[in-house]
Amino acid sequence: MRGSVIINGVDIADFGAFILRGGDHDILTMPARTEPKKNNWFEYDGLDVDLSEVFFNARSLLIQFYLSADNSFEYELNLSLFSSLITSGYINLYSREFNRTFKYRYLSATEYNHKGGLYKPGDKRGAFTVSFSMDDPIQLFKDPTILAPNSTYKHATHILLNGIDLGEFGIIVNEAYSSMLKLPVVKAPLTRSFARRSGLWAYPNSNPRFEAKEIALKCTMRADSREEFYHNYEALFNNLSKTKSLQIESYIGEAECYYSKMEDFKKMGVFSRGILVSFTLKLIQIDAGLTVFVLGAEDGSALLTEAGEYIEITR
Repeated sequence: MRGSVIINGVDIADFGAFILRGGDHDILTMPARTEPKKNNWFEYDGLDVDLSEVFFNARSLLIQFYLSADNSFEYELNLSLFSSLITSGYINLYSREFNRTFKYRYLSATEYNHKGGLYKPGDKRGAFTVSFSMDDPIQLFKDPTILAPNSTYKHATHILLNGIDLGEFGIIVNEAYSSMLKLPVVKAPLTRSFARRSGLWAYPNSNPRFEAKEIALKCTMRADSREEFYHNYEALFNNLSKTKSLQIESYIGEAECYYSKMEDFKKMGVFSRGILVSFTLKLIQIDAGLTVFVLGAEDGSALLTEAGEYIEITR
């Protein structure tokens, strides 16, 4: 365990501490984008968004630690020293698993589970979850010129980001169409309600407009090495954080989007044995997209767009 985690130059193994298996899932999650300026015009589908600038929110993350000692005195001393170490202003945490150093600020201990009564002889153990703030949310991504992925696991997912198949990043798209094909929300019409009358009066548009919707891409990402993973992960982030609308292409057509956030990042194995992680990318489809109702034609070649126009498709 020695050398696995070093905080401000101190090996936490000196305190009988280490990060629990699965307790570091949150470390590599991409930050959420600060919501851009936008207008939601009633007369138009989707959103009118200013994407000329891009910023990201500071990120809170959780790390699960474990600490043990042979007796009560040693345990209480180690817990006190460890607590002083992680709460002293900004900390630099080196992880051998990720071969990276991260800069954090302590927020709180959100959960603590203790085993071994302090009044009894024998070993004492504690598992606790610590919340940190990553005030610099893009500290992992230092080279905005990296845009082209370089993966040993190239394959076709048939979902393209800015003209690049996500398979080029080493990504398998596990699920996408549950959100892409979800019917959009109609923009609310003018309504009137009365204190002395049940229900309300609505003035729905015969040619309604639709709200922007969220697309969720559930992904698994593979790489042969840390170097390959970090290159492709940074290329993915840089493509997602462009100061213009993102072009998403799939079997159901093209959509204009912007990146919103990443959720549910999980490390699915030890990095030293090859990289396998999973996560969900959340994108906001600003153009409201296609409503894929197949109409009339026996060969199913006609689609109706949300603007009420027919288009021809090739299967």
